[in-house]
Amino acid sequence: MRIRPWATLTTDLPDDHIEDDHDIIQYGGKSVVKAIGEILVRLGCEVEEPVYADEHGWEIYITVKKRRLWCQVTLIDKFLILLKQNSWVANAFHPRHPVYIEILSRLALELDADPRFHEVSWFTGAEVDTAFPGTEHPVEI
Repeated sequence: MRIRPWATLTTDLPDDHIEDDHDIIQYGGKSVVKAIGEILVRLGCEVEEPVYADEHGWEIYITVKKRRLWCQVTLIDKFLILLKQNSWVANAFHPRHPVYIEILSRLALELDADPRFHEVSWFTGAEVDTAFPGTEHPVEI
């Protein structure tokens, strides 16, 4: 089984990147991470409020079936999304855990069905910054 927890996508959501003549005031991605959080709530997850992560964009912490996940959204040309287990907490689980596989797979289906998101492609960590075009689904059996 191959797991691809990284995704790239484009969106019609408003651009929330803020900069002045000299500096970036706030990196973009808050609207995207909030939309992903809303999708995850519909999938049965508890989602905390977005946390600003400077040049890394925005993060949310997720609880599903007493397990913790973490999602980061970064704007680099396209949006770069990472959904993985939160390995810094006690109830982390193996990346091939059925709960993680289910949420990752269902999130991919929801992103494909949501008209706000386009050009969704999934990657492993080794593939994400290469010429590999990505795949349509994050889980390959």
